[in-house]
Formats: sequence, structure tokens, C-alpha cells
Amino acid sequence: MSDLKIVYISWSKAIQMCYRLAELILDYDVDFDSIVTISRGGLIPGRIVSDVLNIDTFYTIRARHWSSYGKLFEKPVINVYEQLDVRGKNVLVIDEVVDTGLTMNSVVNLLNNLGAKLVKTGVLHYKLTSIHKPDFYVEEVREWVWIFYPWSLSETLYGLLVKTGDLSSESIDRLIEKIGVEKNYIDHDHLIKSINRYRVR
Repeated sequence: MSDLKIVYISWSKAIQMCYRLAELILDYDVDFDSIVTISRGGLIPGRIVSDVLNIDTFYTIRARHWSSYGKLFEKPVINVYEQLDVRGKNVLVIDEVVDTGLTMNSVVNLLNNLGAKLVKTGVLHYKLTSIHKPDFYVEEVREWVWIFYPWSLSETLYGLLVKTGDLSSESIDRLIEKIGVEKNYIDHDHLIKSINRYRVR
């Protein structure tokens, strides 16, 4: 893991980026009828964008291309748990990052097949490794890095620790210190308990 580049995004920066994404979409000057967020990473950005744009119709698609322990699936796993009423609608898809772009492409294709009139995509980070270029993005990432968002604290720490093979409390502390993770949101004992929940799944 020593050669793995990790960029931690603080809560304050993440929230600023969410509002910046919303501003970019506002400037596009299209009335979107609904937002589709890609869960779980897109939930917080999607909620903020929906507030700024006053979009009340909010759908969630569970899509995973990475496991909780940092393994890339061969293709994205897409689960839709609700009826998506997008026929003839302008739809905005929100996630936190496009990495390979396969997940975003799968969701866009799904919405087009359901008859959406217009589908646009927005993310906080656009990695140039992605085959999908989002319509709206806040930052372009030229070299592949593991972007660590604050809303996936336990999941990301677990994935990184699995790569080291050391899930001890001391290893967690070293990793948090090395990356610069904010420590004021969850106490140490509860963080250990949370990370341990990932071990049993």
C-alpha cells in the first residue's frame, strides 16, 4: 500500500465541492425534473444539489463497482429498488466520482432505456482514467489516486487496511495519522467497532 496515492477530502472541502457542483449545474440553465443519485457515494452530493436546484424528485440507484475491501468487480452491480419515473424527463445523475466510468455509463444507459428525454451527469471528481466524461465536475484528477471522502470513513479505512493485511487498532491509528483524517467526528472505540463490522460481512 506504500505506493498507493490517497487523497483525503475533509468535510469542509467536500461540502464546498458539493455547492460548487450545484453552481455549475445552475449555470447550465436547464430545468431538471429529477435527480438520480448513485448510492452510496452520491447521496450527500445529490442531496445538496437537489436543495440548491430545488429538485424534489429524488431517486437512488445502488451501484457498486468496488467492494468494501477495495476489490474491483468485473462489471458494475446495479440495483434499482424503486420505480424510476423518468420517461420524457430531464434527469440529472449525481455521484461523488467517476473512476472507470463503467458505473456511470451503466446508469445513463438504464435511464435512456427507460425513456428519459435528457440525461446529464455530475460528480465532484472526474478521473481522466474514466471512459465517461461527466457533463459537470468540480475537479479533474489527472493521475489515478484513491479519493477518500469523509462520508465513507469506516468503509475506506477498512479497504485500505485489508490491503496492508494488518487490521489492528495500532494500524488504524497509523493510517489515520498518515492520511490526515479528521478525528473529531467519531471516537476511537466506536471507529474500531465500526471497522470491525466490515470484517464479518
